[in-house]
Amino acid sequence: MRVSHRFACLALISFPICLMLGAAFTRVSAQTGTPGTHPAAKKPTDTKPQYKGIFEPVNYAEDVEFSDVWFVDGDTGWAVGAAKPSGNEEGGFIIKTTDGGKTWSLQMGDPHSATRGMGRLFFLDSKHGWASQSGSKLLRTTDGENWEVAGDFHTGNTFVFVTPQKGFTLDGTIIKMTTDGGASWKPQYECKAKVDVNGLPHEDACHLQAIAFATPTVGYAVSSEVSDKSSVVVKTTDGGNTWSVASFIPNATGLDNSFGFKDESTGFVKTYQGKLMATFDGAGTWHGIPSEVPGGRPRIQFAGPTGWSMEGKAWIYSTDGGKHWVSRDIPFPTDVVTFSLGRSDRGYVVGSHGMVYRYRVVPVDYKVAHGIDAPVMPGNEDKNTHP
Repeated sequence: MRVSHRFACLALISFPICLMLGAAFTRVSAQTGTPGTHPAAKKPTDTKPQYKGIFEPVNYAEDVEFSDVWFVDGDTGWAVGAAKPSGNEEGGFIIKTTDGGKTWSLQMGDPHSATRGMGRLFFLDSKHGWASQSGSKLLRTTDGENWEVAGDFHTGNTFVFVTPQKGFTLDGTIIKMTTDGGASWKPQYECKAKVDVNGLPHEDACHLQAIAFATPTVGYAVSSEVSDKSSVVVKTTDGGNTWSVASFIPNATGLDNSFGFKDESTGFVKTYQGKLMATFDGAGTWHGIPSEVPGGRPRIQFAGPTGWSMEGKAWIYSTDGGKHWVSRDIPFPTDVVTFSLGRSDRGYVVGSHGMVYRYRVVPVDYKVAHGIDAPVMPGNEDKNTHP
């Protein structure tokens, strides 16, 4: 027969001692969770934010005008430009960082040299990159350190590469291709499209404005306005060997550098009317996105689910692959010229007077001089919590 602790106590010892033992037993039971007792209440979970986004200065210590920036990962990137414009754009330079902008090293020219100014950058990886230079030259590096003249380049600043040897540029209605790293370019495709104007067929030459490759094999180019007020989108699925008209963007005209793809199905273009148009089916159809788009010719770039477009002090961003966009004004000390997303939670913006600002995710109590708090982008916060 089972006998309770209380009955056994009363049977063996005096009543006062029994009361003291019973109270002690009750306290121990409450602490250890003995069946039949109530465990101690847990403290409520702390729901305060642990991290924040921040734009912090990692400026270049010269009074220069940046024209482009390109990062291949969170820490390794290049920036180009010239000294303040003086008519001949001398003082051209290429600088590089491998520590997220903490230090910058000159790779070519300097702000006080007679080197012609630099225009645009494009990198495939940490070794293979190209830069356009005033005077119709294209420069390239094959080791990420040393630069040489790849060849003459007369088509402006719009160019992309899909391999170290194979790249594309736009020349009016023509897509040109190089297979020798930019040393020479040959016509690959001429854009023509048949459109309907007031019930009559028009075969129009379409002047191409921007080009982007979502993968090494799938690429797109968009034209200025044709006679039915639409823009023509052409597409390749074989690495640029062949192109064809994929669709028309109604009542819209694409702008240089305002055209980008997240993947081979999802892409965006800013129109002359200031609208953001999107495709989610590989340029089969296009839809308007409700968002305030920065003025000018802002780059549209993705890294994972994060998308940015920024110019001046206006910034729009998406954290869900472009389905939704949020707009903000960021009080940078000078206007942003362009930006680069090295990864989904790390970006860099450049402007005048040597301005370079780095975006990253930091602990919520982190502060730095001239830092600007910003939303948290998705990524690996635990890798970005140290100054």
